[in-house]
Amino acid sequence: MCGRFDRHRPVADFLQAVDGLIVDGLEPAPPSYNIAPSQPALVACCSESGPVVRALHWGLVPAWAKNPKMARPINARAETVAQKPMFRDAFKVSRCLVLCDGYYEWQLRPDGSKQPYRLALEGDTPFVMAGLWARNTRLTAEPLETFCIVTTQASSRCKDIHPRMPVILDREHHQPWLDGASPSLESIAAMLRPYEKELSVTPVSRIVNSPANNGPECIAPLQAQS
Repeated sequence: MCGRFDRHRPVADFLQAVDGLIVDGLEPAPPSYNIAPSQPALVACCSESGPVVRALHWGLVPAWAKNPKMARPINARAETVAQKPMFRDAFKVSRCLVLCDGYYEWQLRPDGSKQPYRLALEGDTPFVMAGLWARNTRLTAEPLETFCIVTTQASSRCKDIHPRMPVILDREHHQPWLDGASPSLESIAAMLRPYEKELSVTPVSRIVNSPANNGPECIAPLQAQS
């Protein structure tokens, strides 16, 4: 499960994280410390010139969807993404990179409460998560472009917080993940594994529970808050 993440750095900072990243004009979505489902977020999609940054809404609507009440999943499980009708077309031809500074998970405590944590790369450097995107022209007057995040089993570092985690892609996997003409979906599926490198795991305030809260206090370590 990945139900909330942050991308507060300017998109220019991700030029160091994604080779050949193309930013077409101004940032298409504002920075956010607390990106929630249905909100716009920045992803990199394949283009003839290279990976181009676009703003898509979080919650996948497949191209074939006609029912406005249809569920809009925010996550796709790596184990079944190639088989489920909701995801398989996007998995074949429209994969994307979700720009991210960190993501949130909630640990269930013995007393039934949930403690939020922010998980990020060591050094707090920007990274990307594996995503799928779709363009639907059936539901609204204007084309609806959406995405979801691919998740897998949690790594040994993260499993005590939550049993699932987003797929974090290393740099060498960015281009083949984006390449819709990739000859081997098996090689693409092999990328969908837990991220076993070091991650920082930091308890944060429960203010992140509300999408209405969107400031630096969302990512501040719990002990540093007054």
